[in-house]
Amino acid sequence: MPRVTEVGGLPGFAGVYAHCPDLFEGFMYRYGLLWSHSRLDPTLKDLVRLKSANINKCRY
Repeated sequence: MPRVTEVGGLPGFAGVYAHCPDLFEGFMYRYGLLWSHSRLDPTLKDLVRLKSANINKCRY
């Protein structure tokens, strides 16, 4: 799979989402809700994030 060029001086997924600012804004809103208003234990949320990154072969 080809790598998408990062834009806007933003590293990682933020630079990829910067290609579509509306999508990035929506993602960040929902991502913020997940991390700040979730009933899940913070450790479990972090493990889910790490597992997801591993499954998707994310370098970050």
